[in-house]
Amino acid sequence: MRRMLIILALFIICLAQPFNNDDPRAIIEKVKIYRLTQELDLTTEQAIEFFPKLNDLQKIEREFGEGKMEIIHKLKGLLKEHASDKKLLEEVGKFEELHKIKLAKQIKTMKEIWQILTPVQRAKFLVFREEFNKEIREMIRKIKKHRKP
Repeated sequence: MRRMLIILALFIICLAQPFNNDDPRAIIEKVKIYRLTQELDLTTEQAIEFFPKLNDLQKIEREFGEGKMEIIHKLKGLLKEHASDKKLLEEVGKFEELHKIKLAKQIKTMKEIWQILTPVQRAKFLVFREEFNKEIREMIRKIKKHRKP
């Protein structure tokens, strides 16, 4: 019964948000939330704590991606200009520092998630993340294959 209430609540939240057929990421995210709730068999209390932490993990990844792209863009420009090793190493150092910060934040957030989940749920979460990401990559590969003339 409790599980059904969680699923129903998440479903209502998903429906309350505007549905955008143009953004497949939004659809994927809704499917991910639904499947995670089922797979982990989260209690209401766990779901309330778990999903904000999951969002934190995604935010960490997004912020890293944005910073990484900025550094890569600068590196491309420096390489075209045949910049000095010193300038190149400075940007590479910024990337390394950004990566360290990302890893530290991820470890902290994962520890917080572990406090919410049982050992079985933790294992299921790790397996789910890997399998879900693999499924998404496979779907993208199939879509690209069908788009080719």
